[in-house]
Amino acid sequence: MLAIGAPPPISIAHVDRALMSVFIGLLLVGLVMVYSANLPLPSNNTESVFWRGMRGHPIHLLIGLVTMFLMTRVPTTILHSLSTPLFFLGIALLLVVAGMKIAFGPAIIKDGAVRAIPLGFFTLQPAELMKLFSLLFAAAYVIRRQDRMRTFGRGLMPIGLLMSLVMLLLLYQPDLGSTMVIMLITAAILFLGGMSLRVFIPLLLALGAVFVLMVVFTPWRLDRLVSYLTPCDPGLVQTTGFQLCGALIAFGNGGVLGSGLGTGVAKMGHLPLPHTDFIFAMMGEEIGFVGVTLVILAFAFIVRRSIEIGRTAMSQERLFAGLVAQGIGVWIGLQTLIHAGVNTGLLPTKGLTLPFISHGGSSMLAVCMAMGVLIRIDIENRAVVRRGTL
Repeated sequence: MLAIGAPPPISIAHVDRALMSVFIGLLLVGLVMVYSANLPLPSNNTESVFWRGMRGHPIHLLIGLVTMFLMTRVPTTILHSLSTPLFFLGIALLLVVAGMKIAFGPAIIKDGAVRAIPLGFFTLQPAELMKLFSLLFAAAYVIRRQDRMRTFGRGLMPIGLLMSLVMLLLLYQPDLGSTMVIMLITAAILFLGGMSLRVFIPLLLALGAVFVLMVVFTPWRLDRLVSYLTPCDPGLVQTTGFQLCGALIAFGNGGVLGSGLGTGVAKMGHLPLPHTDFIFAMMGEEIGFVGVTLVILAFAFIVRRSIEIGRTAMSQERLFAGLVAQGIGVWIGLQTLIHAGVNTGLLPTKGLTLPFISHGGSSMLAVCMAMGVLIRIDIENRAVVRRGTL
């Protein structure tokens, strides 16, 4: 018999092999595609070094896998108790980024924003970690105030004020993409936790109004929205429509089966950030419609398993674990949907990484931590079943 709260033993028999296989498969796809995105021109032999082409992605991957394994050793009861400290740690890190921008200004602005804290050879983007920390905090908040979730004053307002602070700090960087993901994840957790529709619907409308106002009162965002409608228009293709037009051309070049790994031309100056924000378009060119469809199906499988794991935990009266598992599914699914939507022209251009695949150490760390938490919840679900059958 296992003691309550004791870490269940972890072995290959206790891990969802299908989930792990799909997860590792997506990581391997990312490893190949990031390298392909940075392949040099054949005439430039000085740049044809594997590690330079990978931009440190294998190291990010290794750190992510180690972190994932460590997270599988952390009981959800401990995550529950640490949810508030982690959330305020995330706010503190966001305040550090804001302080850096105030103190150093133009000297550290990169691509129009300040989002990362330099840590020697690496940088840390607190916004990526804040996705997981906000998810954990929202799930724990629902547990604490379960009897008040159908009211505005005692249910929504306290967490609403805290999330407003997070939103302001993220928009100051600015990072609209992470802001959208974090706010929608939090809203989903509150809804799954029992928030009344009378409160939830006005919340969504308020969030929508905030984003509309941000677009209207920031000319460069409005220009992006206008160019999203006709990105290849001669008047826009060299400015705000450049990214989306390049992505659409890449998909057109790829066709059904793709041009072949490493043979895409869009990444050679025609498609900005082919290893991060527009890696899905680069994949569309090199592995085609069939390849990207398989990748989307892999993400759909992870989302479905997350929801199933969450429902199982809830059926065992482990509400916090259930909310966290379903929240991870919402996070992965939402971010994948936005990334793919932006790359295919279904959504206005906004920079977001593709989970498990895009280059980016902080993003890889955050999603691998989330997968470790999800696997841990599944292991605990199986341990509860085993205890029940003894």
